[in-house]
Amino acid sequence: MNTKTTITIKTDKKLRDAAKRTAMKLGIPLSTVMNAQLAQFVSEGRFEVSLTPRPERVRAWERISEEMDQHPERYKVFTNADDLLVDLGLA
Repeated sequence: MNTKTTITIKTDKKLRDAAKRTAMKLGIPLSTVMNAQLAQFVSEGRFEVSLTPRPERVRAWERISEEMDQHPERYKVFTNADDLLVDLGLA
């Protein structure tokens, strides 16, 4: 008895092609990668994504951080989320 099924998903063509190339470099079919991700999702009951910021974002954050260090009087400081929400008019 065949217990396999097919899942159809929509994804960006470039992403799919890059994923296929990466899987081929590792010597495994892309379906094995997808099945492993699905199995992990089911067994752990969560979806984990590790993100690395793009270099331009890191540079922007560094510029903002420097600006905040140089001119702290321009920025509000909150010690808890409740105060922030009140300031934003959300609480």
